[in-house]
Amino acid sequence: MRARVGDRWIGLVVAGALALASTAACSIGDEQGNDDAASGEPVAVEQQVRVPSDEAIGDGCGEASATESADLAADRTVARCAPGFPEPQPLPSQVTLRVGIEDRGEDLAPVLLADRLDELAAENLDVEIVEESDPAKLWQALGRGEIDVMVGDLDAPFFDQVSDGTGVRLVLGGALARRANDVATPQPGLWIRGDKMSASDSYHDLEGSGFAIPDGIDDAAAASMTAVLRQDDLSLNEVRIDLTGGADAAALLRDGKVTGAWLDDTAWPSVQGDHRFRLVATLPASESLGGVVLAPRLVDHDRDRAVGLAFVRAIIRTVNTYLADDYQADDEVVAALAEATGLSADELRATPPWLFDWEVRSGTTDRIQDTFVQLGSVLYEESLPQRDIADLTLYRDVVAPELAPAAQDQA
Repeated sequence: MRARVGDRWIGLVVAGALALASTAACSIGDEQGNDDAASGEPVAVEQQVRVPSDEAIGDGCGEASATESADLAADRTVARCAPGFPEPQPLPSQVTLRVGIEDRGEDLAPVLLADRLDELAAENLDVEIVEESDPAKLWQALGRGEIDVMVGDLDAPFFDQVSDGTGVRLVLGGALARRANDVATPQPGLWIRGDKMSASDSYHDLEGSGFAIPDGIDDAAAASMTAVLRQDDLSLNEVRIDLTGGADAAALLRDGKVTGAWLDDTAWPSVQGDHRFRLVATLPASESLGGVVLAPRLVDHDRDRAVGLAFVRAIIRTVNTYLADDYQADDEVVAALAEATGLSADELRATPPWLFDWEVRSGTTDRIQDTFVQLGSVLYEESLPQRDIADLTLYRDVVAPELAPAAQDQA
């Protein structure tokens, strides 16, 4: 039976990029050699993940299409090909895929635009988008073969599906926050009532208070939140969790019904500028908490791997063609994204554009699931190796297999 909130004590999160990415303003200030953060003043962070120059990208998928998977620098460069690449290789006959998502958020732009702008159709793929607000139901459906692809955060139920031997595999990375680490810049993350703490880093004052987190201790963002809260020996198992996200979570925070809330791209603007609230944790700086997961038949060389490659090819081409960098500056892309998400162009441009990274960092799945294991979010007690969770050969085969670095973490 899955452990419930409060059932288990969480140990210190394994040091790594997730911890660094979620460090509160006080730690950021210390690292930069100033005392602003010690007084509670947010400190801006200049380092951020970037895209390669047009000159570095060149034509097609060249050297810039593959990076070292162990690079976790906050200012690293993501992989990119030229627009229109990798070129379509249509399947001999049309194949229908069912793709599961929780909602039509902007962070899912690669798959939404691949569908809307016919990049999937160019591979002879017909896609049915299946929306379900409960991620556990989607992961279970993927494990049973009722859907073929899952796109979204790598929540605890995903890891349980891997542990259960269903054969589902992470094959692509996802969205990165533009200003991760920078708690001086309003963005998705953990927002709290600052007046509930005796000092800027006295997180233990929040013990027993309410936190609105969409999927509770099963949420992929648990690692980012934990890295901050543990600075003062507080665990997510020591707060009351309301399984609420989006605008409803923001409303709970504004109305004083919870003390903290993980607010996504559509929700945090409603608390921005309100002196009662401050951002204390963001998404990681150099790796995504989400991605694309395929059913086992789509990664199996003896079954439908060609279909999996076609899907991967379409998603990567969509990133390179429409989402390479600041896509919000392109009116046509924004218009297509507005149609795909149901948001207006103004709403999309009210928040910073995401940066999309189809690669998966070495150790990402370790860092996420270590937190889940410690919290009791998953139904097993020892973390699974990344080679059992991810198959990184699909995107390497698609972009430039002869250029891709050797995968030390991938058999």
